[in-house]
Amino acid sequence: MKKIISVGLLLLAVSGVAQAADSPPALAATCAACHGDQGQGNAALGTPRLAGQQADYLLHQLRSFKAGKRGYDAQDSYGAQMRAIVAGLDDAAFEQLASYYAGVKIDAEKSAGGADVARGEALFQGTCAACHGTRGEGFAQLKTPRLNILDGAYIDRQLTHYIEGGRGGDGHADQLGLWMRGVALQVGEKADRQAIIDYIATLPAE
Repeated sequence: MKKIISVGLLLLAVSGVAQAADSPPALAATCAACHGDQGQGNAALGTPRLAGQQADYLLHQLRSFKAGKRGYDAQDSYGAQMRAIVAGLDDAAFEQLASYYAGVKIDAEKSAGGADVARGEALFQGTCAACHGTRGEGFAQLKTPRLNILDGAYIDRQLTHYIEGGRGGDGHADQLGLWMRGVALQVGEKADRQAIIDYIATLPAE
């Protein structure tokens, strides 16, 4: 009887740990104010979706904000806000938040894309796919984000920051940021960027 009770208590404890792991960390309440209660993002506030994003990418970006490798430019008001928010957090908190949001499953609203989807596909496959995947799924080992869950306005703003040096700038960014800036400069024309964004909007957020 004692053995049965002990096993039951052990299973209960394991169940409790699993439930705690699935529940939002306390710090997620701070993120929710801008990124939504499920990390769904808020286009009106200019904040990206976190739910379902690559955990390694989220972790890398949180570390970059704290280290001043992102959000360093005076024109990047969103980045400056993020730097202030993460300033007092440690790496354990970053890992907890990145792991939590990567595991959140929500449905994504997708559009039919714009008029330049065919051209956008060609540009995307030739410029973006090597690092972000042919379906915009991102790669954990490269710390590249899923693009197929991000809204077009956010993607456009980030590309613009890269092109203008507000992100990926010399003297601030790490190697990944420098590489991305070089890629963004290849699509410096607004029409090219919009065509890529129109195509990304058609990719399934699987």
